[in-house]
Amino acid sequence: MITPLLLIGIITALGAAIRGNWSPCGESLQAQIHPLGEKSRGNIWGVTMMSFTIASIAAGGSLAAFSGWLGGTLFDIDDLALLLAGAFAVLAGILDLSPLTPWTPRRQVNENWIGRYRGWVYGAGFGAQLGVGFAVFVMSWGYWAMLAIAFVSGSALHGAIIGAVFGLGRGVLLFLSRRSTTPESLVAFHASMMRFKPVVFRATGIATVATGLLLML
Repeated sequence: MITPLLLIGIITALGAAIRGNWSPCGESLQAQIHPLGEKSRGNIWGVTMMSFTIASIAAGGSLAAFSGWLGGTLFDIDDLALLLAGAFAVLAGILDLSPLTPWTPRRQVNENWIGRYRGWVYGAGFGAQLGVGFAVFVMSWGYWAMLAIAFVSGSALHGAIIGAVFGLGRGVLLFLSRRSTTPESLVAFHASMMRFKPVVFRATGIATVATGLLLML
């Protein structure tokens, strides 16, 4: 059953994951891992993409599941959990709509893996790092709110679902470039990504705030 708290966590996680597609790391991977690039390296793009997505889901789900388990072990805040989850989401959404950027490690994945290993190997390695989130650039306050929401849920299962949604959202990163089969289509894809960035950033911030407000009351 999807509870209000779980839904707040899912929307917050999804918004954070989508914004992550415009991180320095995300943009770099989009420029290198696409059908045209994978074909030139003798890899199958679909295999690389699937290994990336599966690893991202597994890593995100595991981290948030641990956060949920830890919260349930240390505290008993069932009466306040929904209110806190909503407050975290609202605060994160407001901050994402502001000029303030979240704390983030200034780190990218090791792009030297591309060409050195098989596509499914670096796909899984990159996916795991992006699924964990804090292993690379963090583009949204919603990421930290997501972990906090998993924590106050007090449930490893709820945490796993929230984190898996984040991982799935990060996995969309490579799927977006599925039509980049020629140099021209690749250039057009990156141009469209830059054009939609402001709209997507505003939409995810508003959605996170609205979800938190509507479901916490």
